[in-house]
Amino acid sequence: MSRKSKKTKRQPAAPDRVSHTLQLLMAVVVLTILSLGALYLVRGPVDIETPAASLTDDLAVEIESVLLRSGYTIDQIDIQSEPGLLHYNVSGVLPEASVLDRLESRLQTRFPGIVDDRNKETGEVLIYRKGALVAVIQFEAVERPLTTPPFVDTVPKIAIIMDDLGRSLTAAKKLIALDLSVTLSILPGEPLATEVALLASRSGQEVMIHIPMEPQSYPEADPGQDALLLGQSEQEVHRRLVAMIKKVPYASGANNHMGSRYTEYQAGMHTVIATMREYGLFFVDSRTTSRSVVKQEALRVGVPTTVRDVFLDNVAEVEAIRIEIRRLVKRAKQNGSAVGICHPYPETIEALRLEQESLQDRSIEMVFASKLVTL
Repeated sequence: MSRKSKKTKRQPAAPDRVSHTLQLLMAVVVLTILSLGALYLVRGPVDIETPAASLTDDLAVEIESVLLRSGYTIDQIDIQSEPGLLHYNVSGVLPEASVLDRLESRLQTRFPGIVDDRNKETGEVLIYRKGALVAVIQFEAVERPLTTPPFVDTVPKIAIIMDDLGRSLTAAKKLIALDLSVTLSILPGEPLATEVALLASRSGQEVMIHIPMEPQSYPEADPGQDALLLGQSEQEVHRRLVAMIKKVPYASGANNHMGSRYTEYQAGMHTVIATMREYGLFFVDSRTTSRSVVKQEALRVGVPTTVRDVFLDNVAEVEAIRIEIRRLVKRAKQNGSAVGICHPYPETIEALRLEQESLQDRSIEMVFASKLVTL
């Protein structure tokens, strides 16, 4: 008899074995999650490494903002950067410890692991992140030998502040292309406020914050988003101002947008001026009311200030604006200096273009607003 070969049947995997494997996998996942949670509780949030290029750019914004807000001008700051390292040469003495403390605090908020090393004797500030040198700020007090009598600058000076910027990059670019020392005052609530501030600063223009404040005709006339209004607490006013300052990097000063009622309000303006001092900013009174208390509060707190002399474009016509520009120059020649305020109308930019040659004449000097503020 022939034997029939028996075929071995493959048995399906045991359900218990599959279940056991899944349980092991689940256990590993749970343990991993618990371990990460414990690490978070012990060490805090995990620091996601910032790309080197992005870190350098962000550091530059913070450092330059604090320097400008502390009274240094663009002309005093020379930047010599290389990959991964910012190097600043600043013509001026090492600032007060409060300024450097503010810089360190701002950097630590944005970049975990930041520390600085200050040397009063050499005027050098070294900034490290996680042990690596990322920025060097060298302060050098420039002393000129008095071999000849000191030069007394008697050339009349004008400053022109253009308000209401931040809505359009095009308007800012057209203004910058004129190659005039116009100070750009930016409304912090506008969608392109930060972008315009960065563009202006990188182009060598001075930046200010155009702070919206309550007018006499409020609420019929709306000063805009997050405006300062009568009845707000001191804490609320300070909070709003700090938020505005953060939206306009590189700002070295501020002026009021509207504010014919608010600039008469002593308690509110005291908080505004005190905040300006806290952040190293000057304040220009746009002078929308004859009863403004800006000057007395600035003197009381110790903040550099000046006042607007001429509105250049109340009539938004090219020839009318040209007449006001000439009036501003005449006022400067009579008084030694004058401040004009205008707006980014096409007519205003065209009038500035047509008056460009006269504004660059040696009989008059066009300067940024910071050059005309005094304590």
